[in-house]
Amino acid sequence: MWLLYRLFVLLLLSVSFSFAQVIGQIRVEGARFVPEEVILGLINLRQGSLYSPDLVRESIRRMYRTGFFDEVEVYEERVGEQVNLTYKVKDLPVIYKIEFVGNRKIKSDELEKKIGIEAEVGKIDPEELTKGITSAPAIEERIEIQRRLRLGRVLTREELEFIGRKIIEAYAKEGYPKVQVSYELVPKKGASKVVYTIVEGQPEFVGSISFIGNKSFSKGKLLGLMETKPPSVVTLRFKPPFSEDMLKEDVKKIVDFYKSEGFLEVKADYSVKRDGNRYDITIKIEEGPRYKLTELRIEGNTLFAYGELVGDAFKKNRKGFYRREVVERIKANIRRKYSEIGFLGASVEEKESLDREGKGVSLLLQIEEGQPVYVSRIEVQGNYESRDYVIRRELRFQEGELANQREIERSRTRIFNLGYYQDVSIEPFPSEGKNWDFVAKVRERFTGQFSIGLGYNQVTGISGFISLRKGNFRGTGDIAGISLSYGSKYRDNSISYTKKWFLRRPIDLTGSLYDRRIEYTTYTVERTGADFVFSREFAEFWRVGAGVSVQRVRYRDISPDASNLIKEEAGTRQLRKLTFSITRDTRDNYLFPSGGSLTELSYSLAVPILGGDEKYNKINLSYQKFFKDTWLDTGLILSFKGVLGLVEPYGGRRVSLDERFFVGGDFTVRGYKYGYAGPLDPNTKEPIGSKGQALFSIEANYPLYKNILYGAVFYDTGLGFDQWDELKVQNLRGGYGVGLRFITPFAPIKLDWAIKTKKVPGDTSRSRIHFVLGVFF
Repeated sequence: MWLLYRLFVLLLLSVSFSFAQVIGQIRVEGARFVPEEVILGLINLRQGSLYSPDLVRESIRRMYRTGFFDEVEVYEERVGEQVNLTYKVKDLPVIYKIEFVGNRKIKSDELEKKIGIEAEVGKIDPEELTKGITSAPAIEERIEIQRRLRLGRVLTREELEFIGRKIIEAYAKEGYPKVQVSYELVPKKGASKVVYTIVEGQPEFVGSISFIGNKSFSKGKLLGLMETKPPSVVTLRFKPPFSEDMLKEDVKKIVDFYKSEGFLEVKADYSVKRDGNRYDITIKIEEGPRYKLTELRIEGNTLFAYGELVGDAFKKNRKGFYRREVVERIKANIRRKYSEIGFLGASVEEKESLDREGKGVSLLLQIEEGQPVYVSRIEVQGNYESRDYVIRRELRFQEGELANQREIERSRTRIFNLGYYQDVSIEPFPSEGKNWDFVAKVRERFTGQFSIGLGYNQVTGISGFISLRKGNFRGTGDIAGISLSYGSKYRDNSISYTKKWFLRRPIDLTGSLYDRRIEYTTYTVERTGADFVFSREFAEFWRVGAGVSVQRVRYRDISPDASNLIKEEAGTRQLRKLTFSITRDTRDNYLFPSGGSLTELSYSLAVPILGGDEKYNKINLSYQKFFKDTWLDTGLILSFKGVLGLVEPYGGRRVSLDERFFVGGDFTVRGYKYGYAGPLDPNTKEPIGSKGQALFSIEANYPLYKNILYGAVFYDTGLGFDQWDELKVQNLRGGYGVGLRFITPFAPIKLDWAIKTKKVPGDTSRSRIHFVLGVFF
């Protein structure tokens, strides 16, 4: 029986092989853009292999899945025992450019940003989109679109349709819900493009927005949550766009806001009344009861007490309502506390229990403390010009040490304050164990500056300048610079070099040569010299410095109407000066601080050596403190500044005019002309400087546009004095006013309008504009 079965199987196999056909030739026709060898690789059939319709169908599916082809057809030709296959394809071109036609409302560059694509190969780097931006769902979506739709390859029909839908969504948000979008492929070898034709249609706009039932929050507060806006003459918003999809999102935002404020049963809906292309919106709100936070428990905390973890979060919630802001503040404080002692992996799980009858919320915060984290390896990225050690020497945490979040943040601030980088981040890479890797990523800015421009302040007037400055010289962190500045009343030419981290220690050596001239109302001062300064960081935030200065000072072009004190300065004198300083700087940003403080104490001693003929002691103490509003999170920045300075001669000499203090003007007491808040000549009523100065200033800056434009209000007071008994409240000069601050990568541009509290002889105007400007082009 077994023998008969084996004979039957062999007979079937011989019959099947006698009828089997093999693949002969495989040809490809119609391909214009995809190379033939690539298509043959996708077909994945070989000449001489067994022919099967299933294998051919699978090859067709495989080709369609690539998205390279619009059409694929296979033709069979049987020749004896062979089957010749011909693949006729209609392939899609590699797209190098996207163009928009008919888009009048949204310009092409803006449309690219709204839908998150690049219009030309290499125009956008997806990795750049994340730098300096806090992650959010909308941003992550844009980045994912950008990564998916890179040009320089074939775009599938699905991808082309997807771009069309994104264009429609962008127009709908601008009030064009009936926009029509079509596209056309324009193939050209090496430069194929796709052209989207847009028919915008008629715009639809918001006529009004009204609220019903909003008892706890004002209309203005709720409008501030919405993207949909009503018309406004003040903001020149006459026909704001209407989009129902956006309106739905806005209503959801309002509901989420109410819930975050304890209105856990809130309901909101909207109705729209249409009149042509105008839409009047009514949003109806049922607030419901407001829940209170009846209990807050924290468990799992073995390293901190309850009060330490809660902090002052309840000070803003004295009525005891349930507010997400308070809860998030407590959770953030918990994570901060643990991260500052090395527990970077500590997590907080939230468990909420509602009492719908009593309208209360019981909240449990369960802490998983984890274990201390140690630094395994630190990698530096993004430093294409800077050498690694320039960044590493600023790190306050090192490999093998406990990872302290406070030291990590301080390291980020130190690296940023070098002035060489647009953005700095230090991110951990968690692992299952206690040893984590960290990446210090920088985004370099152009540290070589060739600047041509204009400058203005009250003393020098308008001046033009040419400046060549190279920070991070040759990637070493050193600074080299040369500057030529000329104006009708001003000259400042200088050359300088700063050696950073001399002898691989936190020591800076700075040498400079300069030639300066300032023309005042009745005299001119010329100063030529050389300075050499040594400074060392001796503790975190602290730096001490010492230096020598050799100068030639000349007073000339003295007016016959000048004060006798000024006339006595005529001629040339030699100055040899020793300088000492100590500084404590905890500012979070050296350009426009929002936190920290700056304390500076400087001392100068003019000595009669090496030809010097000046003898005086000069000391100046200044303190600045910066606060950012964390109470209401308005972005408001408060700053306080106090200055006390004294200069005294010795050896029977007197203090030269240029070393005295001139109080009043752009940088001391605004509202006054330069020097007019101090002693005046009794005959000419012009400032003659003082041997002492006392200044105090308070300023508040509020963000008007992102972190670029700020509005300011300020009050300055102070006095220049020669005797201590002159320093009385009734003698103080004051100025108050408003201003604008435009933040540039180099320094803020300031425009102030100040009103003086007391008129003085020679400066009788009630108010004065102060403008400090440096424009680079």
